[in-house]
Amino acid sequence: MRRRLLTVSTVLLLLSLAGVFTTRALPNEIEQEVSLLDYEHQGEFDYLVTLKPSYLFGPEPQEPPPPLPEPPPLSSLKYPVEFIDRFNFTFAYQFVTEKPVMKVSEEVKATAIIPKGAGEKPEEITLVPVTLKTGNFTIDFSLVMSENISSGDITINIYVYPTIQTEKGPIFGSFTQSWVLQSEAPLIEIAPTLESSRIDHTGELIYEQRGVLDYQVLLKPGSPFGATTLVPPKVVPPAQPTLPPSPPPKTIGSGEVIFPKLVDKIDATFHYEFKSDKRISGLSEEVGITAVLENPKVWSKSFVLVPLTKQQGDFTVSFPIDINEFARLLEAIRTETGAAAESYTLTIRADVHAVAQTDFGPINETFNQTLSTTLGEGTLKWNEELKNTQPGSIKETGLIPNPNKYLGLSLSGVRSLSAAAAGVFFLFFLFSLVVFVRFKPLELFPLEKEALLARKKHGDVLIDVEELPEAKDREVVIVLDSLDELVKAADALMKPVLHKVEPEKHIYCVIDGATRYQYVSWAKPQVSQQPKPPLADET
Repeated sequence: MRRRLLTVSTVLLLLSLAGVFTTRALPNEIEQEVSLLDYEHQGEFDYLVTLKPSYLFGPEPQEPPPPLPEPPPLSSLKYPVEFIDRFNFTFAYQFVTEKPVMKVSEEVKATAIIPKGAGEKPEEITLVPVTLKTGNFTIDFSLVMSENISSGDITINIYVYPTIQTEKGPIFGSFTQSWVLQSEAPLIEIAPTLESSRIDHTGELIYEQRGVLDYQVLLKPGSPFGATTLVPPKVVPPAQPTLPPSPPPKTIGSGEVIFPKLVDKIDATFHYEFKSDKRISGLSEEVGITAVLENPKVWSKSFVLVPLTKQQGDFTVSFPIDINEFARLLEAIRTETGAAAESYTLTIRADVHAVAQTDFGPINETFNQTLSTTLGEGTLKWNEELKNTQPGSIKETGLIPNPNKYLGLSLSGVRSLSAAAAGVFFLFFLFSLVVFVRFKPLELFPLEKEALLARKKHGDVLIDVEELPEAKDREVVIVLDSLDELVKAADALMKPVLHKVEPEKHIYCVIDGATRYQYVSWAKPQVSQQPKPPLADET
């Protein structure tokens, strides 16, 4: 027991000393990246949906009013020939082209064709001689109603010959507008339409010429109405019926259910902020927003919603999301390619390139945020959160106090624990050493040692007795030289070994009927062995 106690204390002391040396060898400082500045990009999409009138959200759709019936065609205006003194005409000419030209100049003249008697050739009189004009112009001229021109149809002809100066040279054109004063004696009828237009194409240049003729009728002083000027009435189209003012359209914001078929328009915004735990300067950004319409793994098409623009500091940009146009384009592509899919994806992507200066170095990063949805479903749901953040930092490598935990303790704590354990186990070792040295048991006598060894070796066949059975008449005693021989005999006879302790000796014997096998262990060596008892025959 003392030896075992000493062994255990020694092992514990050695282990504690090893723990002390191990904890002392742990580093006081370790190399680690240290954050000098922490920052964060923050982006957030938001939108406002304007809905079409609907029975679900209101206002209820209004039926348009029935169209007005088509008015009858305009009638010709009629004037009595005998009361007409003259016609005053105004002709307005316009030259319109898609591409700018260097210069447009015109030659213009006006004539009247006057009918004569039967078999005579009509007479052409000049109302406006050849006149040079530039660009759009207006000319005035008159036709006096004398007796020789007051009967028959009168034709008014206006001729315009434009010259168009271009970088590759001049282009020559022509424009003619005719107008007939129909004679229905005793009246003259004038057609209600006095406008004409013509489009010409020269390969590189497309242009249009327009002419509008207006007139006034001057009556003679002797007419029943006196010297009066008659102006044709202006044609005013009938007014269309107006609907009662509609209530303002219904709008919904982010987080509410969106039905694509009810969407009129979506006005979206993207807001960006840059936050830092230390001072920064010179923050500038470039932001661009694109939309990607795609059939995943088959095709995709990109659209620019916001081209790259420069910003300073925190900013907000606005852009439309035309769901109806995307749906129309999607249907066109699907019809064009013939490749149908279960669903199509629309992704809105914002890219922000931010640059800033700090006391610890520059920041030059790109922040991306996407917002995607699946088209073709009954409702519009965004797959991502409207708000997103992206952290960042500027770091450097340095030495810091060792923060690691050992056995759940800090470095100083585990060192103190190992030193305290070594001290406790050292005291335990001293205690076990003192016990081992001072309380050493007395040395056993050889007789006791032999008995102890016999007990350990043959304890299963030894039986301790106070007294041995008395010797029987004619009993034979066989003395053996060792306990091992006696045990062998007991095993052969299947008998126990009786053990009796007497002063100065231990007696071991096996009794088998009239035979006693015996071995005696003496405390002191015997000079001569005890003579064997005589056998029966000898007696």
